[in-house]
Amino acid sequence: MQKTESQQTGKNRQEILNNLTEQLEKSVQGFMDGEKYKNFLSSMARFHSYSLNNQLLIHIQKPDSTLCASYTTWKKFDRYVKKGEKGIKIICPSPHKMQTLRTVRDPKTGKPELLADGSKKKEVVEKVIPFYKVGYTYDISQTDGEPLPEITARLKGDLDSRQNGLKAALLEISPVPVHFRPVPGEANGYYNLTQKEIVVDSSLSEKHSLKTLIHELAHVLLHDSSIKDAPRDSPTREVQAESVAYVVCQYFGIDTSDYSFGYISTWSSDKNTEELKKSLEVIRSTSNDIIANVEKKLSPELLPQQELSENIQKARRRCM
Repeated sequence: MQKTESQQTGKNRQEILNNLTEQLEKSVQGFMDGEKYKNFLSSMARFHSYSLNNQLLIHIQKPDSTLCASYTTWKKFDRYVKKGEKGIKIICPSPHKMQTLRTVRDPKTGKPELLADGSKKKEVVEKVIPFYKVGYTYDISQTDGEPLPEITARLKGDLDSRQNGLKAALLEISPVPVHFRPVPGEANGYYNLTQKEIVVDSSLSEKHSLKTLIHELAHVLLHDSSIKDAPRDSPTREVQAESVAYVVCQYFGIDTSDYSFGYISTWSSDKNTEELKKSLEVIRSTSNDIIANVEKKLSPELLPQQELSENIQKARRRCM
């Protein structure tokens, strides 16, 4: 029995998606083993990790803070606190040390050791007394100077007619409303579980906006509160969503590797990218569903054709 055109298309798509997800795993691992990732981790390790109490203090005083460090730490990165900026008050440990005398005891009997004159033998010990003082930290927005090492590069550029068609199709198949408006903070977008809506930052470039739309659409399909088996840990959710965005974009001829690989590596819990490996089948099936539904909406001239084989060859060369 001869296969229909739709069956053949589905088979070709599955082969392409298998190649793309295999390339994704290899490329992310290669990225994490590379110098860019190591340099980024080395730099980030120099930033202080604040206690829960200090995190609350920072949020109360400067809610829009994203990355805080002391005046001295910022200087090490060739960044300087702007004139007139006020430090964010935090609690810093400042223990005092003092020396005292104590009786030396026999380790076996526990009895005091005696000197020749019969008096108890003494030894000098150092005692640490907990003490705290007010310190100051500064958010990166309060500083000027050299840029910090970046692990991701936002996508630049406008969409062509085919990519605009892809965006229109994505908006049409989205099960929830999509809004483009300013998003405060560092996030490029989000899926509001309560309002059941996707919000994409309107300040993004057209290409990055498209990638973010697919990322948030993946959250809707995989991580909505109504989905019983949805992963609840943030690393797995983010790795899955960004991986789906990468695969779908790559399928339609948009390379997001400069951003996606770094994004996935920062969300992965270890160098073995366990979240990615465990999620490959979920990524494949979700990508396939999005692509299949999009292709139903696209006119024939907007469907990906020759670019697909070229992208797969490029992906394979990158993994070798």
